[in-house]
Amino acid sequence: MSFNYLNELWEKSQKKIKLEGNYREINSFQELVKNKKNFIDFSSNDYLNLRSNKNIIEAGYINALTNGAGSGSSRLVLELDKNISKLENYFSEKTDFRYSIFFPSGFIANAALFDALSLFQWEEQEKPNIHYYIDHRCHSSLFYGLKNANVYFDFFRHNDYLHLENKLSHSKATVKIIVVESLYSVDGDFSDPVALFELCKKHNLLIIIDETHTIGIYGKSRTWLQAYPYLKPYILASMSGCGKAVGVAGGFLATDHQQLKERMIQKSRHLIYSTAVSPFVTGAVLQSLEIIFSSEGEKLITKLQENISYLRDKIIEFSDTETEFNFSLFDFNKQKSNIFPLVYKNHLQIKQKEKFFIENGLILKALRPPTVPKGTSRFRIILKASHSKEDLDTLIDYLKK
Repeated sequence: MSFNYLNELWEKSQKKIKLEGNYREINSFQELVKNKKNFIDFSSNDYLNLRSNKNIIEAGYINALTNGAGSGSSRLVLELDKNISKLENYFSEKTDFRYSIFFPSGFIANAALFDALSLFQWEEQEKPNIHYYIDHRCHSSLFYGLKNANVYFDFFRHNDYLHLENKLSHSKATVKIIVVESLYSVDGDFSDPVALFELCKKHNLLIIIDETHTIGIYGKSRTWLQAYPYLKPYILASMSGCGKAVGVAGGFLATDHQQLKERMIQKSRHLIYSTAVSPFVTGAVLQSLEIIFSSEGEKLITKLQENISYLRDKIIEFSDTETEFNFSLFDFNKQKSNIFPLVYKNHLQIKQKEKFFIENGLILKALRPPTVPKGTSRFRIILKASHSKEDLDTLIDYLKK
């Protein structure tokens, strides 16, 4: 029977995954904290603690009351939520882009962008000479988008701009586009804006950038790109997911190029054939952005930066001792983001260590291959504005045990 064949095939793969210590499970937060009076979350991406903000929830509720629980159709059939265009205009204004389009998630937004950049059938006959180069630590959604777009792409070693330049110097493409992230969520490190700028000038490059982990928390402008305006002329498109600091859901594609915006409307199947995002999400994201770009948001970001500095100093002090963690792979003296990767030496025992943390009230989840390279299984500490110094001291105490 066909079912038996498939089940046997899949069961073998599941056994292999378990044997390698990489088996995945869905983790219910409620189950993890059940019977625990106190717990500290170091694993979710709610950087500014806005996910539970009552004003954001109320704004989503009011927009749903006004425009419906669902959007009712694809936007290209009929846009029933009058606030989705308002949201896009607000985001464009605050991030200094001419155009923005809002999607149900950041993953979908990235897939939609490359779908728009893929070729129409009649364009294939012209054989346009376009090459993409992607940092190999970029998010899965970016690789997924490139592969499904059926375009030529190559990767370069993470933040290795000499490796990238070597590939660029051998390229005869008419258009060269590099794909990077502002902040890489697994290693907690940033792209180098100066190196990117120099490469763009020298090789006439365009940039596609994913700002999901910096939108709302980076610098005075709340965006990584606005902190380095000299990069803006080279930006083809930017994606910003709203499930991290924004605390809701959805993702923006933003660009200054009217033809690219039009192409997304004419070609991107994720926009044309998908029901638009729920009005609750539209209202909630708009309210969250209004908080982020206000004095209240500035206070939250200041507190987050204070937490980064405090934990960085504690980990540097801690790293001088003999521990279960490998501190040699990352230079915490240069740590500037709120994502701290702690590589665990014993890959096969990392789930037991995770259980130890959770039993003691620390929600600190392990990352294993293929999310991270083999030999670098780790705990990813994610700092939030809501963490107190006592929370961080508790974390350090349990890291030492």
